[in-house]
Amino acid sequence: MRELFNRDVAAPIFVLIAFQGITTMAMHTFANAPTEIAGGYGIPVSFTGVFTAIVYLSALTFGLFVSGPFGRFGPMRSCQFSLVLGAAGLAVFSLATPWGFVLAGVLLGMAHGPMNPAGSHVIMRKGPPKWRPFLFSVKQISVPIGGALAGFLVPTLVLSVGWQTTILIFAVVILFASLLAQPFRANADDDRNPSFPLAPRDVMEPIRLVFAKGPIRSISIAAFVLIGCQACLVSFLVTFLVKEVGLSLQLAGIIFGLAHGTSVIARIYLGMLADRFIPTKAILGYSGIITGVCFIILANFPMNGAYWLLCILGVILGNANLGWVGLYFSEVSKLAPSGKAAAATAGSQIFAFGSFVVIPPLFTLFIEVVDSYAAGFAIVGVTGILAGFRFLSVKY
Repeated sequence: MRELFNRDVAAPIFVLIAFQGITTMAMHTFANAPTEIAGGYGIPVSFTGVFTAIVYLSALTFGLFVSGPFGRFGPMRSCQFSLVLGAAGLAVFSLATPWGFVLAGVLLGMAHGPMNPAGSHVIMRKGPPKWRPFLFSVKQISVPIGGALAGFLVPTLVLSVGWQTTILIFAVVILFASLLAQPFRANADDDRNPSFPLAPRDVMEPIRLVFAKGPIRSISIAAFVLIGCQACLVSFLVTFLVKEVGLSLQLAGIIFGLAHGTSVIARIYLGMLADRFIPTKAILGYSGIITGVCFIILANFPMNGAYWLLCILGVILGNANLGWVGLYFSEVSKLAPSGKAAAATAGSQIFAFGSFVVIPPLFTLFIEVVDSYAAGFAIVGVTGILAGFRFLSVKY
């Protein structure tokens, strides 16, 4: 394990964890203050799903074009620049205008889009082969850290200084992070080529890589469904707990934060177990099944039910629903052709994280028609169970 503490391995991965955590936190601001932000915009609170879809559509699209900037400037410099775009997006979001709503989502997506391909690129180059599943899982702790910070900080800040000031505070934090990463740039970007063409040589290559190899295609489809559960959790959990379970905004935010916070630990211990003691594919499969069961329990949770039970559900969801994504990227990178880990990751995340583009708007439409978050959560739970069985059945 000593090689993991080598500066060439630890430093760039730590910086990428911080980058992805900060962009994740920014993306979850709306979901953690839905009433206040929706009131400022004059839109229904269910539009949290629409905003999530805009962000992820932008992120997934922009992720297809990262090979040029990665090649010429390196993944670290490219991510620094994308953070500046994210800070600008938050500033625009604070204006509470219709065009600001859309443009902010696009810019935040451009900030988040390069993070997973950058991580795959750096880990496959710098990480010891036997520790790569662990490193992929550890890298993904950035997502729950960002979600936990959003759950714990956003409601309190919004109630203290207002939602627009809160958004601007986060914009400053993102901008500052892009500057602090500069000392780590030389090590992470040591394979950059100043003459590398910025325009992608083949923008469809990442998508073809997914379909060229059966197992990558199969696990990407299963991940699409299971990440759909994640999309509903991060977009609608707080609103569901406030409107249909009767919690205050701050108590609901704590559940949101617990789910994300405990998944930090899950991503570490699951990374340690994966392929050493338990096949990674099995971890992915059982994560889906447990996720589905938890969603069905949530859907049937009584109004003003025991808060401690919700806390337990939040912890379990943090382990099952939010703890597996790094292992998924590890499997994709392992199955990718040599030297194509970043491209395969970019292509696979188009399908897997396409859930964040498709599922939240569909859930929003369902809520507007049926007016029941519980019914929506029950349906999502069934799909999670099916995704889990699909992971278990894939052969490779």
